[in-house]
Amino acid sequence: MTRGRRYGLVVAADRLPPTDPDDAREPVDAALASLRPLVAAQSGAWAPACGRGTGEGVIGVAPPPGAAAAALGARLLHSLDHHQPADFPPGWFESYLSVNRRVAAAVASSAAGAATVWVHGHQLQLLPRMLRRLRPDLSIAVQLHCAFPPAETYARLPEHRALLSGLLGADVIALPHPRSVDNLLDLAGRVHGLPVRDGRIAAGHRGVRVVAYPLPADTAAVRRLAASPQVQALAARLRAALRVTGPVLLSVAGWDPADGVEQRLHAFERFLSRHRPAPGTVTLLHVACGQPRTPAEHAQRERTERLIAKINGGHASVGQAVVHYVRSDPDRRDLTALYLACDGMLATPTHHGAVAAAHEFAAAHGDPGATVVTSESSSTSGALPGAIVINPHDTVAYAEAVARAAGLRGPAPLARDTDPPVAPETWAQRLLYAVRARGAALPDAGPLPGPATTGARATRTRRLPAAPGHTRPGGHEPGWLPLAARRAAGR
Repeated sequence: MTRGRRYGLVVAADRLPPTDPDDAREPVDAALASLRPLVAAQSGAWAPACGRGTGEGVIGVAPPPGAAAAALGARLLHSLDHHQPADFPPGWFESYLSVNRRVAAAVASSAAGAATVWVHGHQLQLLPRMLRRLRPDLSIAVQLHCAFPPAETYARLPEHRALLSGLLGADVIALPHPRSVDNLLDLAGRVHGLPVRDGRIAAGHRGVRVVAYPLPADTAAVRRLAASPQVQALAARLRAALRVTGPVLLSVAGWDPADGVEQRLHAFERFLSRHRPAPGTVTLLHVACGQPRTPAEHAQRERTERLIAKINGGHASVGQAVVHYVRSDPDRRDLTALYLACDGMLATPTHHGAVAAAHEFAAAHGDPGATVVTSESSSTSGALPGAIVINPHDTVAYAEAVARAAGLRGPAPLARDTDPPVAPETWAQRLLYAVRARGAALPDAGPLPGPATTGARATRTRRLPAAPGHTRPGGHEPGWLPLAARRAAGR
């Protein structure tokens, strides 16, 4: 833990990323870990909301009582963003607010004059507004790595005004794709009555720029790992353990229902019923990552396991499953070995979002490419030429796509990532440039340098009248509850 120093760059996140990106077990952790050299080169520091983490360049944040409830609230916000049921427990917002207050106090006392603060994740959505009140000299960016839902979905949350007010303390809000940008602009303009124009939200005397700036797949790192003798040896052992003579299709997902695992399994079951391949000739390897945390994720695990048991019960033979199911938490080395051990990949989320795994799978196999089935709901499906693109809800078409991927309809098509890889450091520097310029040094209607675009296709300049459903988001002082929470508490 570092005391008494001042930092020109502070990265605030829900947890401290690993020192080595190859040790990361989630794409966001891998990306943040890749930024460690950049943060160190700029004499920066990390502020983990969880309070765990020591060493040079780590700002100590003491976790308050109820920090677990705040973490659960952040996870439920993630579920809400993916159109999933989110039953928030009583008192979650007070704990969530307390965590944000403590991080705000620590960052405000450690940031140098005119420093840049980069906020990551759902656990710190109130932080930008708090820092704006405490340190108006700071340049602040917020990066949310999953989809932002439609305004009607987000507005169901009683605390949506306070959360939007928190986000609007930033200078730049970066979201994963243009549809999320449109959703946030719609929430601010139509529901909250704030002026919105050319991808900017007027928040008082400031303009908040909202951009689509997705986290890039680190394909260069995957290629490096795929060339490692240790990773190749692990891949060979995995392939031998499967005892399959034909193609192996890979499915990697967490417990978020939006990952589309159920649709994937239903399509594979239909493929087996229609084509009846002999056991051991076509296999699906499903790797379930992490642990379920929310009620919706626990229910997803039960449905997934029942469905896998049903498929194997109907189509497997003694000693030869047709769906191999592994609950694991692979790091980047293990994940790359899985890529190499398999012949094709099913990466088909049911909601709009980026699928970095599809690009990584193609990169691991190198030239001439690899067989990948992606979802038309994915914002990156068009960026992977040669991929089989399907509607994950169309079970019949999905089953035929599985047949194509398995080579039962002729040679399986090969996908190849033709875009040059974007290094995490380059991706970060482009965003930091825009933040430090307070969004003013770049054309309003132009894209952020690199793979970003603004998502506003419509221009809204009229301030909507204050009416039910059109109230401006209320601010919150670092030491006091937002208006919505005070009303709920009877204060």
